[in-house]
Amino acid sequence: MVGHVKAVLLVGLLVLGGCGREAGTTSDGGTSAGNPTDLVVIAGTVVDDAGRPVEGALVQPRSLDEPPLAVPELAVMSGPDGRYEWRLAAGRYEFTALKGERTGVPAEVVAAPGTVDAAREVPLRLP
Repeated sequence: MVGHVKAVLLVGLLVLGGCGREAGTTSDGGTSAGNPTDLVVIAGTVVDDAGRPVEGALVQPRSLDEPPLAVPELAVMSGPDGRYEWRLAAGRYEFTALKGERTGVPAEVVAAPGTVDAAREVPLRLP
């Protein structure tokens, strides 16, 4: 009986592991998650209103796809030169920079399939 339960659990895990979303285009023209190798590098610089780089700003992406795509980390920090970089699955995202009580204007980006490893520049302004 124990062997039978283990076999059923193993089959269930294999079935769940095989479930996933296919690559494609959503009804509103956005993209959906596909092959995990379809990663796009999204990079940019966080700057203040005077155009100076902002070090230590939290940069957070939010998936705009339905259902939302998983984001591997909650946030990354901008470096001394204000630069940040994310490697994300193809899809639609909104990026926001935060530091202390300041929150920047969100920037929307479409990380399109077929642009694997092509860096997309998304500048963020933090007042």
